[in-house]
Amino acid sequence: MRNKVILWVLLISFAAAGTTWAQFWKGYSDDQRQKVAESYWLAGKQYTAVGKSDKGSEYMALAKVIYPQLDPASIKDAELPSAAELLAQGRTTTIGAGAGGIPSGSLNSFFLRFVTSLVERDAAGTAGFLDGSVYLAKVPGEVSRSDAQSSFDSFFKQQSMAGVEPSSVYDLATAAISPVSTEQRAKWGEAYTYSITAKADYPDLPFWESNQRFYIHKEGTDWYIFAIGQNPPLSFSPQKAPESEAQPPAAATDADARAAIQAAFQDCMESILKKDADTALTHMSDSIHFLRLRQTVTRDELKVTLEGYFDKPGFGENSLSDVLDTGSIFVQPVESPVDGITSAVYELNVRAKADMSQSVPFWSDYQKYYFVQDGSNWLIFGIL
Repeated sequence: MRNKVILWVLLISFAAAGTTWAQFWKGYSDDQRQKVAESYWLAGKQYTAVGKSDKGSEYMALAKVIYPQLDPASIKDAELPSAAELLAQGRTTTIGAGAGGIPSGSLNSFFLRFVTSLVERDAAGTAGFLDGSVYLAKVPGEVSRSDAQSSFDSFFKQQSMAGVEPSSVYDLATAAISPVSTEQRAKWGEAYTYSITAKADYPDLPFWESNQRFYIHKEGTDWYIFAIGQNPPLSFSPQKAPESEAQPPAAATDADARAAIQAAFQDCMESILKKDADTALTHMSDSIHFLRLRQTVTRDELKVTLEGYFDKPGFGENSLSDVLDTGSIFVQPVESPVDGITSAVYELNVRAKADMSQSVPFWSDYQKYYFVQDGSNWLIFGIL
């Protein structure tokens, strides 16, 4: 009985304490958040159009978390070609050239997808954003796309990217786009510089510096990086990129894991709302870590606590869509927040629509659930 009371007090304290969501955009101005959110939204639309619906949904959901006031209809430069055109043209297809001026939406989306390929350790995909050859000012000299792909492949073999996301590689709020000079445009066609500050340090990549500048130009309907660094010589003429091929979908194991995790989470929450503790706890590990208080409870202890709340008046009257913004859910691979877990860990983020902290001990406005695979099941082992 004493242990039950201690657990009850512990979990109530946890709920009252609330939580803060570790957001990479914390500290950004409203304008910066809007710009980054629009980039994520457009990248999500691009992924969806080429058949990567899981990743597309995640990026669009994250966009609305970054900037809740986001109105997709008002995003400039957001016209998409047909899905058939996108599949025929491949991954680097632009999202639209925009109605005059700098096509910032296209270029932000293009760069975000380039960095996503980098963090996914996809050597061929990352190299696919490059022209047939690229001038690297740091070398200095010309590097072919095939040599760049080999360089990326070697880098990925020695560099762990576990838990790395685009926002931890670059400070997305620092991105600045400028048209090239008239002389450079005459040489390289429609081209822009994309300058951005790096957050990560990857000295084994031959172009890596703390402040980076990418030269991006348009060939037909596609955008390609043709130089990296300061002031490539006008004498440089990049080799023509090979014929574009539609990129294959993201690894089935990763897509399946994300889908299974979201399904497990929603079933767990729906079971709690139906007062079915046994089913809810099938989605949790034997030990659940409440990370904010650095406390751990067993599954059986949590069951006792939940069943105590089920008897409260009004509990279970709401549906899942009433209490959670399911459209805000996004899942990403991360490093384990708990020592001793060496297998793959995924983090599910979600925003609450209703305050249930008086009924569900781990409830807060923004919630993070950490999953690890056990056989064919994905189980919650940590909550923040």
